Amino acid sequence: MEEERLTPYLLFCISTIAIASFQDGFQIGCINAPGPLIIEFIKDSHFSLFETILTKETADIIWSVAVSMFSVGGMLGSLVSGILADKFGRRSTLLYNNIIALIAASLLTTSKYLNLYPLIVIGRFCVGLNCGITSGLVPMYLTELAPANLRGKCGSFHQLNISIAIVFSQALGLPYIFGTPERWPLIFGFIAIPAILQSFLILFCAESPKFLISHKHNRGGARRALVRLRSHENVDEELNNMITEAKKPHTDVSFLTLFQSPNLWPMIVSICMMMSQQFSGISSVTFYSTLIFKRNGFTGNWPLYATLSFGCAKLVTTVICLFMIDHPRFGRKPLHLFGLIAMFFCSILIVITLTLTNDGYAWASYANIFCILMFVCFFAFGPGPIPWFFTSEVFDSTLRSKAASVSATTNWLSNWIVGLTFLPINNIIHQYAFLMFTCALAFFIFFTWKFVPETKGKTPAEIQKEMCKNK
Repeated sequence: MEEERLTPYLLFCISTIAIASFQDGFQIGCINAPGPLIIEFIKDSHFSLFETILTKETADIIWSVAVSMFSVGGMLGSLVSGILADKFGRRSTLLYNNIIALIAASLLTTSKYLNLYPLIVIGRFCVGLNCGITSGLVPMYLTELAPANLRGKCGSFHQLNISIAIVFSQALGLPYIFGTPERWPLIFGFIAIPAILQSFLILFCAESPKFLISHKHNRGGARRALVRLRSHENVDEELNNMITEAKKPHTDVSFLTLFQSPNLWPMIVSICMMMSQQFSGISSVTFYSTLIFKRNGFTGNWPLYATLSFGCAKLVTTVICLFMIDHPRFGRKPLHLFGLIAMFFCSILIVITLTLTNDGYAWASYANIFCILMFVCFFAFGPGPIPWFFTSEVFDSTLRSKAASVSATTNWLSNWIVGLTFLPINNIIHQYAFLMFTCALAFFIFFTWKFVPETKGKTPAEIQKEMCKNK
């Protein structure tokens, strides 16, 4: 079969689907810059409600809970994403999911004007639920629409839109835009715009041909979708491959199937890939870098500018990875391994430069910004995009949605642990908190080198066979 190209309609579909990923990235980045302002609001709101004064440490814990509720909602959303995707279809699930985003936007935006900080906690849970469904569904939907030779590139649109959204949300947090004590709620209100836009555009997107074959047994519908996506009629070979892949009846498939032979080991590897992404420490930088910089001596708007520069650097490197990921000279495993190794050394340098900064060496503060910048860039080369579509490449269509749910839930659980614990731990041991990520990176470097197979251009059966050899 000849290699397929990225057709205009396929590009339209994956771009529209990835708007949901924009929502995910926006929620990751939007709380960073206004974080210190929201902590002050929490203190004022708490005093207004209960007439008691919160200490800085207690306010930090409340804010950490609010931040981490995003991950709690994400865990629940990702867990049910596969069930919803199989019941309602990939396209309809994305459409209905935008209702949750609109509810979250209302709660988060009105919290300031009603002077009720608990609404932030509830709103963060709701938006996490929305993004959790997105995280389990979007990478799977993208890779199911893509031809085999473009799976990596199309799957990377998820991480690309996350990176774009992080930069955009951080820019909105600048003082001369919405980063003021009066205007920060408008940052959260913005999330209604992509939800409404995608709700309209998704109506013109194709349903996943693999879903139509494996769950609806609609060969005609699947063929019509493939013809539109590929812009030619010669799709019978690809269609027959989908039919062969889906020969196992989906009614026999359950979550328990994923943890039985021969699926157990591939599921473990997929879970560890997701854990390597979050326990690398990237969320600590994404959530709290502005606050960390302020408390380590950076003044004025420099913490905001440094945080924004990280988002821009991550976006640039994500775009570079987009072109590398399906290149014949590169593979999924080498890119992921390279990113983890580079992050390992950067995490050590972050601790060293923060220590020197605290000891009074002014030059070390700039070195620290550079080290964190490199930390973020190397994340985007492999650990950022690859785990999200790795699971969809490993499992066939009968198991893919539920396997993606389990993997995404693992990602959210890891994200929740980091988001909830990092700031309190950082308040106790300060810069040495990054050494936790150094140890985690060392483990995942070994695991990736020893057990993770190359998936580029291979069928799920070929990948699982290679996994069994590596056990």
